[in-house]
Amino acid sequence: MRNVRSPLARLACRIFRRSCATCAAAATAATLAACGGEETLAPVSGDGEPAPFTAPTLVGFAMLPAATFAAGPTSGAHLGAGSVNAQPLPFVDKQPVQGFSAVLARGDGSFLAMSDNGFGTLESSADYHLRVYTIRPSLRAEDGGPGEIAVEGFIELSDPYRHVPFAITNHFTPDRVLTGADFDIESMQRAPDGTLWFGDEFGPFLLHADVTGRLLDPPIPLPDFDAGEGVEIRSPQNPSNEEASGARVMNAVRTHARLAGGARTPVLSPSHALLRDDDLATAVDSRAEPPAGSGLAPASSEIFDIDALHKAGYPVVPYTVNDLERMKALLELGVDGLISDRPDLLRQAVEAFDADGDGTPGDLIGADGLIDGERFDAQGHRGGRDLRPENTLPAFEVALDSLVTTLELDAGITADGVPVINHDPHIQAQKCRRVDGAPYGAADELLIKDLGQEELQSTFLCDKLFRGPQQQNDAALSPVTGAFVTATNLPSAYAMPSLEQLFHFVDFYVNHYRTGPGKDTPDAVRRWRNAARIRFNIETKVNPRAQFAARTFDADTFADTVAGTIAAWGLERRADVQSFDFRTLLRVQEQYPEIRTVYLFGDFPLFTDPSVAGSDDGTNLQDEAGENTPWLAGLAWPYRITQESAPFGVQRSGGFEGMALSADGKKLLPLIEKPLAGAAGKALVLHEFDLAEKRYTGVRYEYTLDERGVSVPDFIMIDETHGLTIERDDSEGDLGGFKAIFQVELPPGGGAVAKQPLVDLLKIADPLKLAPEGAEGDVGLGEDFALPFQTIESVILLDARRIGVLNDNNYPFSVGRHVGTGMPDDDEMIVIDVGRDLVDE
Repeated sequence: MRNVRSPLARLACRIFRRSCATCAAAATAATLAACGGEETLAPVSGDGEPAPFTAPTLVGFAMLPAATFAAGPTSGAHLGAGSVNAQPLPFVDKQPVQGFSAVLARGDGSFLAMSDNGFGTLESSADYHLRVYTIRPSLRAEDGGPGEIAVEGFIELSDPYRHVPFAITNHFTPDRVLTGADFDIESMQRAPDGTLWFGDEFGPFLLHADVTGRLLDPPIPLPDFDAGEGVEIRSPQNPSNEEASGARVMNAVRTHARLAGGARTPVLSPSHALLRDDDLATAVDSRAEPPAGSGLAPASSEIFDIDALHKAGYPVVPYTVNDLERMKALLELGVDGLISDRPDLLRQAVEAFDADGDGTPGDLIGADGLIDGERFDAQGHRGGRDLRPENTLPAFEVALDSLVTTLELDAGITADGVPVINHDPHIQAQKCRRVDGAPYGAADELLIKDLGQEELQSTFLCDKLFRGPQQQNDAALSPVTGAFVTATNLPSAYAMPSLEQLFHFVDFYVNHYRTGPGKDTPDAVRRWRNAARIRFNIETKVNPRAQFAARTFDADTFADTVAGTIAAWGLERRADVQSFDFRTLLRVQEQYPEIRTVYLFGDFPLFTDPSVAGSDDGTNLQDEAGENTPWLAGLAWPYRITQESAPFGVQRSGGFEGMALSADGKKLLPLIEKPLAGAAGKALVLHEFDLAEKRYTGVRYEYTLDERGVSVPDFIMIDETHGLTIERDDSEGDLGGFKAIFQVELPPGGGAVAKQPLVDLLKIADPLKLAPEGAEGDVGLGEDFALPFQTIESVILLDARRIGVLNDNNYPFSVGRHVGTGMPDDDEMIVIDVGRDLVDE
């Protein structure tokens, strides 16, 4: 018998003992560097042929410890605090070398091993970089060996040429390193030209990269040949649908904030009607049923999933909610705050809410009797505009009296550069009148930016009532405002206040109830204590659409003026800047990183014919003349493309998990991992993709899962028609589960794939005793060796009867081997003699 020191270096290209020309067709050109060797994997018979094992037998084993890391950045930050399976979180300044979802031989005894999207979901994996590691196994074989796997380096997938058309986590960086929130790569092949192709689950897409990992083309979607030209088969995470776009946009802006030095996570603030609550009664009418003549397509309004956004790390504070029943429903849905025109009702809703379900309300109220702002942000919209004229000092006073946690308000910029509090770019006649009594109607409206602060405040009073009987402007209802006007010589309680005057007013309110005339007022203590810590949420009222942009100062000036005023008052930790115009928010992040930003999302559509009822100003998801919305600072939004018009044909986590390269190196054969959504039976679809033309050919195959199988995590070709697949169920640590290798045969030109069982991965003979002893309670290490992992995702052909199989350990989650200790699975690479020749000579 002849032993081999490094068997895989030879076996990767020594397929079937053929010529190197045939080897090229079966293994790709990059593996040919090792061709010409005559060494074989022990044991061998006297004539040099493999020993006649008659059943699948373990002939090689190597292991990479679960807690193996490469250089940072920090990862796992969105998995929660504490630990998972005794692995402390997050992984500071490092990335786990997390499992093997695809493996390619390099021809020198090393392999390219691709990890997948990181931590299992789009929402949890924004800090996991997509990488391909170079690993070098030193197998434990019959003649010994350490059974170890060395990690020798890695490449990262990136998009420096900006081929990806949608928002990615590192959108605003020059290198645009790709993360597990951008793509879920699950398969990999190397083309004859040396470039790399990846199969993704989120699209599902095909990705094409050079040897350094840089994308060479835009992601290639999967066409739906049965539905007609231009139609794609999409998964629920497809970024061309609105449902999957919110977290991607927020990932991009969060990274932008952090790179500028901001440590606080931006807030997502959508219209409450856009939240996924499975209640169609809360839908935005103009989305579900667009007005006749609007030219807009109907679309789902339920595009923001609170649970998913929380997993991604984002607080969700919707606007504008004014009735108790809806407030209660949203509290139960798990929102982090609410913006309301009725701060009095919002206070009632919060006090009555039973957060922990123990039958006792008031869980969001602290021991001091105030709303715990760390747990819930109760915001008075424009102060309390259904109770007092909006954005006036009396409106803010009634919000403070209601003990909200935040005053929400809007800002404009005057001609002399002063931020004043007003919702519209003009002095709106519906809300304001002239002090001198002169006529002032819609035709007379003046722009804020054309008047100085003094002229503005001395000329106009904004005390008009138009929001129902509960809205009042009785001076007796606003005693602190009256005292403040007297003390500061403000022209009127209903003069449009500046931002600085509001900050001053809040301090005045505190003193009024702490030591001033109001100190003996009932509830005085709670009022001043609450006001002393009140927060401000200040919206920059900028509209970037061409027909509206000239109504205000530019976005940078707007952002600098508002944020500069906040900083001058030292309120960076108590004031947020919010906007529908993301340009202003990115500017705040760059220039004032200590100020938190709030991203408003809404669809108040602008119709081609503005005379159509319901037309607004185009805020802010709506595209413009078919181009991306100008509000979102270049972050693409697929406006009104939802599951109604683009259904999800691929199941979640059901995209391109396995992808073979044809024997001649000209075609990719990506395989959908699970049956298509709504499909009867257990058939999977295998497509053919032409590498030279970079297009799907339309040739399709049907692969039927075993009755026990739920997915196919890998697929490779042996020769022109034969291949290998892995099938599995979702069991973990269960020797009665289903994990198997099948040999398959593809019919010419498409059709049903023939298959036969090859290896039961839960019953592999180990007469050479190559499996490790393991720890107490380990599963699958007895006389029969087993791979009891949920995810076994890589198979590689080594010679005529030997294959390599590798698992993806889903670090730190999977516990399939170490059931007794509960420790996370290691990454294992095994070599199996399948007990027969895979194909005839």
